[in-house]
Amino acid sequence: MNHATLFSRQLQQISHNLEQHAPLPALALIHEMNSANPRVNPKQKIALLLLKAQAETELGQSHALSNTLNEALGLSQGADLALERLQIMNQLADQMYTMGNYRQSIQLWLSCIELGLELGDTTTAISAFISIGGIFNAADEHERAYKLHLQALQYCRNIATPYIYCTIRLYLAADAMWLKRPADTLRLLDEADPIIQQHQFHHELAESYLWRAQALLQLNQNDEAIRYLNQALAYAEKTHHFWAQIKCGHQLGLVYTQQQRYADAEQSLLEAQAIAKDSEFMQLLRDCLLALSTLYEQMGQAKQALLALQAAHDLEHGLAKRAPILELEPRILKQLALLETRFSLEISRQENRQLIEVQAQQSQKLDQLRTEVEQDPLTKLANRRWLDTHLPQQLRSISEQEPLSILLLDLDHFKKINDDFSHLIGDEVLRELGFILQRACRDVDTPVRYGGEEFLLSLRGLNLFSAAKVAERIRHQVEKHRWPASLGHRAVTISIGVAQAHQGDSLSSLIERADQALYCAKSLGRNRVEL
Repeated sequence: MNHATLFSRQLQQISHNLEQHAPLPALALIHEMNSANPRVNPKQKIALLLLKAQAETELGQSHALSNTLNEALGLSQGADLALERLQIMNQLADQMYTMGNYRQSIQLWLSCIELGLELGDTTTAISAFISIGGIFNAADEHERAYKLHLQALQYCRNIATPYIYCTIRLYLAADAMWLKRPADTLRLLDEADPIIQQHQFHHELAESYLWRAQALLQLNQNDEAIRYLNQALAYAEKTHHFWAQIKCGHQLGLVYTQQQRYADAEQSLLEAQAIAKDSEFMQLLRDCLLALSTLYEQMGQAKQALLALQAAHDLEHGLAKRAPILELEPRILKQLALLETRFSLEISRQENRQLIEVQAQQSQKLDQLRTEVEQDPLTKLANRRWLDTHLPQQLRSISEQEPLSILLLDLDHFKKINDDFSHLIGDEVLRELGFILQRACRDVDTPVRYGGEEFLLSLRGLNLFSAAKVAERIRHQVEKHRWPASLGHRAVTISIGVAQAHQGDSLSSLIERADQALYCAKSLGRNRVEL
């Protein structure tokens, strides 16, 4: 096995470990690969580092994760690694945001927007734009965040990515919650949740339940809110979504404190505080400390309350140094305004390109769709869609000189063929019958697979008795046909009901008469034609 193949298989094994939520074996294999492959090319090394970052994220190893992403970023500076660089910058920006380093995260996300637009990756550019709005929320600039996210919603109006669809609505739901508009929060979550559940976005589901709980608390529906918070916490724990775990624990602590359930409140807040500290979610750690200070004050534990408050103030001071949002705001808005024109141009360019492609393929696709939509894939006969579209048109043109009749055919005891020989053999019988019907028809006749083992023939220009003769000929051909050897000596027969269209007939009334005749044929012993 050559080196490239072995390396690729090892990457697959690491990915499998991570899919199984086994980050420690993944890290062990990564360490082994680093030792055994000191001279891999930058692309391979970046692929390995991104998997390492994924494992460290699951383990909540913030400093190690930052170092890994910075190493990957340093390797991705070549022009041929621009896509990898975009992915790395986006992840690193998110990590810097987590650690409260808003200055660096903003700069990285702005670079993501520029590079994403340059590469035509509008989805990543919009994702970075959305994330910058989240920084304004973290700085209590909720109106500004809401305006940016509304702008992002316009940018992604033609982006069909389910993830972006859900992400922008989750951010807007959070904005509405911060602006104390719970009805808007719940409406946005109702839009996002079906897509989140359909695509099993577990992280996003935890966040959705969290914001729903927050909105319910604003509506004074506390019991329902606690239920959603616990559901969110369960999803967050299951998927190692540490941010959501901390937020849920913090919010539960606040609610329990309000309800004077002090023991529950302390447990929730201490657990959230421990995760925030280990994962270096500095702003959330500050929030947990403030909540603990309030809790201890209500419990009459003044010393503990003061210690928690002092620790929170120390963190606040450190965050202010690293995240001077008021100082940065004018520059951020100016850069975003400059990028707005590029966003609009890129989205228009993509829309025009899509329109040209659609127009170029329209004729070909239309013919292909007509065939796919109106043809049964197994027998290659017309299907129910053809019947519903074309037979009513034929009914409207009937006259004494131009009659129309139909045959409704059913394979006798077809279920027993499936049961005794398998559905594969059953399908073979259906295909063979379709071939018999095609050979028996004139150019103006149309054989249709009506459903399951039922078929319908539209016979233009034939009255009831002429149609009955055709039906008898087909019944005889089926009875005498040499069926596949896989059926052994099993006889295959059909029962047929015949009906002629009358003036004023609808599709359903005509088929109903044929169906009654078919029922009669079956009742009288099968393998026969009835009118």
